[in-house]
Amino acid sequence: MPVALAAATAAAVADQGRFNQLPDHILLSMLERVDMRTVLRTSVLSTRWKHLPLLLSDVDLDADEFIHQNSSMSADEAMAVLVKLMSSLFGSPRSESIIKKLNLRFCLLTDLETSLDYLFNIGELVCNAIDSGKVKSVELAITTEKRSSVMLPHETPPMYGKHLTLYYCELRDSSTLKLDMPNSKLRFVELNSCYVKTVEFLSLPKLEQLYCDSWRLSGAPLSFGVVPCLEELRLVCATSRIQSGFKLTDLLHGTANVQDIALDFQGEVIWITPEGKKLRSALNKITKLFLHGIYVKFDLLWTLVLLESAPSVKVWNHACDDGTENRKQLSERRNDLWDAAQLDGSIHYLQLERLEFGGFNQIIRKHLDFIRAIIERAPNFKSVILEDRDPCED
Repeated sequence: MPVALAAATAAAVADQGRFNQLPDHILLSMLERVDMRTVLRTSVLSTRWKHLPLLLSDVDLDADEFIHQNSSMSADEAMAVLVKLMSSLFGSPRSESIIKKLNLRFCLLTDLETSLDYLFNIGELVCNAIDSGKVKSVELAITTEKRSSVMLPHETPPMYGKHLTLYYCELRDSSTLKLDMPNSKLRFVELNSCYVKTVEFLSLPKLEQLYCDSWRLSGAPLSFGVVPCLEELRLVCATSRIQSGFKLTDLLHGTANVQDIALDFQGEVIWITPEGKKLRSALNKITKLFLHGIYVKFDLLWTLVLLESAPSVKVWNHACDDGTENRKQLSERRNDLWDAAQLDGSIHYLQLERLEFGGFNQIIRKHLDFIRAIIERAPNFKSVILEDRDPCED
């Protein structure tokens, strides 16, 4: 062997020896800065590093990482590798292998039956890991092979963890997504830009908070079955030209303990339709009501029907300019249904004690009429906060 090559080899061995002498916590700090594929390659090449992947507290698992550049591995094969790796990580008998945070990303395949198999396998592995204490929290991202909208089957597999967020979720026929999970630990669900007719919460007994943002079809985007713990509901949407409104009572049917409701119209059409006494009954347990994004040129007296049962209300007017590109995709700003509806003559007693009004303008008569109507009808009224700043600046 040439002297130079022998010297280089000896130096490399010496460097490797120095690395191997480092304590676990330093080696783990190094591994946490690289992707899982590199972690696995390192653990295979050195017996000193073999056990280290089992000690990582933050684990990122992405099926795409197993498909390296110029690889012939398919998405199906990558999913199989992911499931095998998860089985190894979660099945380790080492008591110290506790994962504080698991970031999990994988894809749904074009073959629906195969995708369901992977979904149930992954769901079972993660559920067992959480129940055994090996995993403390999970963040999940699901894509498709073409990186387009997520296409879910009608019947979802068992969910795990306490938080669930679905972005751009789409059913194959844009019909109903049913969530029937009586053993679920889910407490918070967020739906964003989902292309489904309705999301039915058939059974989520521990659900406490639900945010629904930018639904894309007509009618009520949600319906409820068994949700006894649901207390907070937030609905946000700027409706398009093809969307129609719905009755808030229809959406709230099945809920019994909702206390905080936020309705954000994004400065566009009011997408809830007029109702009277039935609405007041549906809102009789409300303690906080947030009405956001009401277009500044709309009359506000119609909101008294919503305010009748709530002791605390926050109203934000929306005063954005009309001449934006996004406006061309939306419906004409109109509130004909509520403007034409007769204000119920029985509304002369509001439970309201506190009002916050954002975007208030003292030269707009509709704003002054609104404040005056509340003062006349709310004998327990104690405080009002009027803010003239533009809420769009937040």
